[in-house]
Amino acid sequence: MLNELIQVLGPPLVSPISEISGVSHDSRDVKPGYVYFAVHGSQHDGHDYIGAAVEAGAAAVIVDQARQSMLLDAGIPGWAVPSTREVMGVVADIVYQHPTNKLHLVGVTGTNGKTSTTHIIAHLAKGLYSQTGVVGTLGAFANGVAVPSQRTTPEAPELQQIFADMVRHSVNAVAMEVASHGVVQGRVNGCLFDAAVFTNLTQDHLDFHGDMESYFKAKSLLFTDHLLRSSLSGKRPFAVIGLGTKWGVRLCDELVGIPKITFSCRPDGAADLTASNVCLSPVLTEFDVTYKTRTYPVSLPLGGGFQVENALAALAWYVGAGGSIDDAILHLRSCPQIPGRFEVVPSKQLFDVVVDYAHTPDGLENVLSTARELSSGKLICVFGCGGDRDRAKRPIMGLIAEKYCDSVVVTSDNPRTENAEVIIDEILAGMIQNKVIHRVSDRRAAIALALKNAVPTDIVVIAGKGHETYQIIGDSVLPFDDRKVAAQELAKCS
Repeated sequence: MLNELIQVLGPPLVSPISEISGVSHDSRDVKPGYVYFAVHGSQHDGHDYIGAAVEAGAAAVIVDQARQSMLLDAGIPGWAVPSTREVMGVVADIVYQHPTNKLHLVGVTGTNGKTSTTHIIAHLAKGLYSQTGVVGTLGAFANGVAVPSQRTTPEAPELQQIFADMVRHSVNAVAMEVASHGVVQGRVNGCLFDAAVFTNLTQDHLDFHGDMESYFKAKSLLFTDHLLRSSLSGKRPFAVIGLGTKWGVRLCDELVGIPKITFSCRPDGAADLTASNVCLSPVLTEFDVTYKTRTYPVSLPLGGGFQVENALAALAWYVGAGGSIDDAILHLRSCPQIPGRFEVVPSKQLFDVVVDYAHTPDGLENVLSTARELSSGKLICVFGCGGDRDRAKRPIMGLIAEKYCDSVVVTSDNPRTENAEVIIDEILAGMIQNKVIHRVSDRRAAIALALKNAVPTDIVVIAGKGHETYQIIGDSVLPFDDRKVAAQELAKCS
């Protein structure tokens, strides 16, 4: 292992280095034998915690080039590199003995649909790779058992350790959400992907990327850089690309040297897999898929018209990986509910209550357009926007909610360090207010109001937080689960 690290990093500035057993960029997680990465973050500088890492038993420390004197002066074993963040994934991959070499790794990126698509792929993958795992927004799971993780795309040291745990649990294939932040910040460095899936690209995260062009380029790196590295390593990667947005069409046109399979909800023949004859209910999505001139009926036990695109992406991956579309369609029939994705809250009332994670303009429109189609009564929506995130999308989401709904309750989401009332002001600024609009900053009270106003045949959509079991207000993380709160308030209506 040390020889391999020296090949990548060069000779250590200070030696000898004892046996290495793990890696971490958080000094609080360092154990004896670990490599500690001193990362300059947005809030803390890891170089300030080198002493704590060494005291905890770090076998070596990796610092930024400009800080190499910290190792030399203190006689601490380790390396100085141009960017500690850039090498974390590569080093972690070496330390954990190249776990992604032992896995069929599928990276799923896009603005919307990543969570559903990864979970559907992991379910289908059991037909090709008996033991499967998932890494993403809902956490990390090996054969259905939770593996500790943080963030949609965990930091590189944690991610490689998760993959190593997956290998130890005899997992053969992993479907992983790849956020644009994770690509830009190097969290997937060291990963060797067998396939990459592009769902779509719509407005989100412009507070981080600045504009849609930069956002697209960040997403594209998964295909242009990481798939190429996988190819050079000996894997035979392929790309699955949704043509539902202009960005997917552009990615398909620009990506060369990698096999591609495409999908689209438009039955115009432009994609390899297309959908038609969609039929929806709150708990079931049925449609026809056309592939290689043949058309097959599909039954997916998940609600939401947007799940058609996610199912197409998973089907495209399955046939790209060498499976038959007949087998894939059969497996889709037993796909489990995905938490917080058009999840129906059990109720004795004669109206439906749906909780969904939709927190982008496109995501909200997808959910509400589906609910509008399903409702023979009123459509009522409860939603807000997260604080310390893309502010430009707030008025857009307000207008979308008003477009589809008969009544909208604008409330707080995760305001974080922003004033919740200011966020609501910015949402309302985009609304014409020609519908019934309520402003209720307390989220529980907002949900209660929506349910109180619902009558038989109505649908109430509670959007924005989905599977989350908390609400972030200031620096506090408070218990809050839309599904539980809705169930509690529904009980009061009985």
